[in-house]
Amino acid sequence: MTDRQRIARLWRDYLWPQKGRLILAFFFMAIFAAATAGYVYLISLIIDAANALDDSGDAFAQARSYALIILPVILGLTLTAAIGGYIQRILTNSLALNTVGQMQTEMLQAAQRRDYADFAEEPTGNLIAKFTNDVSVVSASLVRVLGNLVKDVLTVIFSVIAMLVLNWQLSLFMVVFFLALWPIIEISKRLRGNAKDVQEHIGQITAELKESLGGTQLVKTYGLETHEQTRLNRSFDERIRLYLKLVTQQARVDPILEVVGGLAIAAVVIFGVWQYGTGAATGGQIAAVLGGLMILAPRLRALGTLNNAVQEGLSSVARIFEVIDTEPSLTDAADATELKVTDGQVFLSDIRFTYPDGTIALDGLTLTADPGKTTALVGPSGGGKSTIMHLIPRLYDVASGSVRIDKQDVRDVTQASLRRNIAVVSQEATLFNDTIAANIGLGDLNADREAIVHAAKAADAHGFIMALPEGYDTRLGEDGAGLSGGQKQRLSIARAILRDAPILLLDEATSALDTESEAKVQAALDRLSEGRTTLVIAHRLGTVRDADCIYVIDGGRVVESGTDAELRTVGGVYAGLSGTQN
Repeated sequence: MTDRQRIARLWRDYLWPQKGRLILAFFFMAIFAAATAGYVYLISLIIDAANALDDSGDAFAQARSYALIILPVILGLTLTAAIGGYIQRILTNSLALNTVGQMQTEMLQAAQRRDYADFAEEPTGNLIAKFTNDVSVVSASLVRVLGNLVKDVLTVIFSVIAMLVLNWQLSLFMVVFFLALWPIIEISKRLRGNAKDVQEHIGQITAELKESLGGTQLVKTYGLETHEQTRLNRSFDERIRLYLKLVTQQARVDPILEVVGGLAIAAVVIFGVWQYGTGAATGGQIAAVLGGLMILAPRLRALGTLNNAVQEGLSSVARIFEVIDTEPSLTDAADATELKVTDGQVFLSDIRFTYPDGTIALDGLTLTADPGKTTALVGPSGGGKSTIMHLIPRLYDVASGSVRIDKQDVRDVTQASLRRNIAVVSQEATLFNDTIAANIGLGDLNADREAIVHAAKAADAHGFIMALPEGYDTRLGEDGAGLSGGQKQRLSIARAILRDAPILLLDEATSALDTESEAKVQAALDRLSEGRTTLVIAHRLGTVRDADCIYVIDGGRVVESGTDAELRTVGGVYAGLSGTQN
């Protein structure tokens, strides 16, 4: 997409829908510009009036007469410019804020539609930077462009007209300003690349800070404070270097305009003195043209530096549109139907799956999870167990083979209906900075307080919840700060109980817990599993010895299957794993 196409899209999809506010803002900009240009006439009027007073016999009467005319004009112009500038500033800021607000909404929608694999490829910090830094850059750029571009262009046009009417010969010297256009255009070409480098590096810093601050426990226990400081300082130094490079390019515009403006003023003064001597110009006209140049100079300087904001804004708009335009590859089929769960049997048939980096995760794997029973997946790390858990809710699609629930291929049903019938409890309990009730309620957004309390009791969480200062209304910190691992996990189980889905996926739900917490959580999981099709990933074999069927996964294949007693007698991989844990 070219810059012209991005600008057209920005106008069509975000600004023009606010046309009422946009037109009103332009109207008040025109009022401000006309009032500002009126000062050119006012200067001429005042100077020529003063000269007329010198030639008049009744100076006092003339002064009073002109004061009665000039003072209301000055007050009128000042008040008009002030009101016009005030209202247009409010309107342009609201236009910019509404625009970036809509962008953020569309970015979030697009991010939530993204494939699960995309989140693994792009650092979260980079995506967050697009929501924060890039959006802020676009907002600032829109405010400058909407407010300054139209207002300053109109001010320049009206002022030029006033100057030409007063003395077109003197006013022609303002064309000297256009000599600055070529170097400014050349500078703008470099600004775009510099702005992009800065914004991309901000995403990198955000990702690194998220990693470092999120790993505070590791940093402190391993004494890595100095190492992390050094690592992040390199990123901070690089940010300073990139910003200085950008600012250096931006700073070149002002000196060029200053020099050109000085040349224009000098030319007007020299030619104006000659015209005054020949009677071709009055003192008021010369002063008015000089005043007009003084009015034009900051406006032209603002327009010259405005290109900096445009280039930065376009760079950020490009990154924002990249997020909005990202289309997921995992979509519902055109003829997708609602998943109808009767028994809840899960059947993976001859599954092959390869990650984008070429790693083969599953290679011809077949297994069945029977309804109402617990099926355990065990085996060495990297064997493909977690991949199976990702394929069932269709976070990934198989390369070949099929994943079926009650004989329905997951690719033939809607993702929403598929995931409504699945509950997940993973090793890391995901909790949000909200109340305990709200966190449990994520399992069923329509559940009432009674249902939430019932789920918490079933998960053996009610007791510790009621011991908290505000019970179910206690607001958790980031990632459940203040709760133990076992308490977090029981809230996660309560959420799954509330969901009441026929298929339950347990991904090492107790592996990070101490013995006491594990016992409580395991008891809650046993209650949760009753009557459901349950698939469990476990490294500690003791937690799955009662499973109805155990599959040993190694190298992306099922190498053994059976009950705990059966597998122990075979003397294979399972028996070896069991021996190392005894």
